[in-house]
Amino acid sequence: MTGKERLTAIFRKQPRDRLSWTALVDSNTLDLVPEPLRGNGGLDFYRHLECDILLLNNWNLPPHPFPQFPKTVWPADVRITSETVNNRYQVSYRTDQGMLTGISQGSHPVKSLVETIEDVKVYRHVREEARFEDGDDRPAFAAVERMVGNDGMVTLFAGPSAIPILLEQIMGTMNFYYLMNDHPDEVTALIEVMHARELELWKGYAKGPWEVAILCENTSTYYISPDIYRRFNGPHQKDFTDIMHAAGKVAVIHMCGHVKDLLSDIKATGADGIHALTPPPTGNTPWELALDVLGEDAVIIGALDPSIFILGPVDDIPRKLDQLYTPRLRKANFVLGAFADGIAVPLERFEAIKQWMRKNA
Repeated sequence: MTGKERLTAIFRKQPRDRLSWTALVDSNTLDLVPEPLRGNGGLDFYRHLECDILLLNNWNLPPHPFPQFPKTVWPADVRITSETVNNRYQVSYRTDQGMLTGISQGSHPVKSLVETIEDVKVYRHVREEARFEDGDDRPAFAAVERMVGNDGMVTLFAGPSAIPILLEQIMGTMNFYYLMNDHPDEVTALIEVMHARELELWKGYAKGPWEVAILCENTSTYYISPDIYRRFNGPHQKDFTDIMHAAGKVAVIHMCGHVKDLLSDIKATGADGIHALTPPPTGNTPWELALDVLGEDAVIIGALDPSIFILGPVDDIPRKLDQLYTPRLRKANFVLGAFADGIAVPLERFEAIKQWMRKNA
């Protein structure tokens, strides 16, 4: 099988010829490898590793970005400006109902866009009056598919849904829980408005050319309480799944955190699988435990834990893989993920997986 055929079989829950593994890197890792392996935004590197390329949108590939549609059109009174000063990025929303300002340094928020109940009302107006314009992502998607060829699969990687947007991007964790506690009706109303807009967006995505859609939720009980998940996240993810299934797509949720205590709720979403499911000690969810709850046919793209892949002795990686690949996991719809996004990982660590796969896949 080619990489594309193998991954397609796994997502369709069909037999495949051997074990599958994938890698994901950016310039942090590529800067460490020999020049001939740095081309095509990582594609040459993946081909050298002989892994199956599971590309999220046009990850690390400057041309052909997608998805660009549906495109958000903000209300007429909303004026969004941004600037970078002293290595701090500031974005401002000026509206007839008030002004919102958020500041971040690198990827870390310094000041949240929404901090008060008055801010909640302004941001609700921004989201409630937004609309979407359709367009055609097929040319950009096809261009990326041509670059990957038969060596792998290109997926939609979009999101997140309302709660992660608020927690990670708009309010911050503390502001969210304080405001939810002090003003539950107003915050719930904002969440409902945001989700209504997300439904429109997902219906647009469902018309796209991709076969697999991954919703990037970063779900973890470290910052999303089980109660909030059951009230909001789970139902929202189910809506995403239902919309994708109705369009004949495979629906997968990116959950890279602590999700052991949510597995039954995750099963209720009907999602086909989990992307970046991480076992202890970094995560808390062993892959076989996920199969216990989600079912034997669940698709698991399992993140190889950093304590093995990045921090442990290189020579120990093959022994750990021997332990991880139980007979049950070998039969599962499983893809091993060596993920190095945002960090620099030496080539020898990827090579250790490559050599193990040559002998054992």
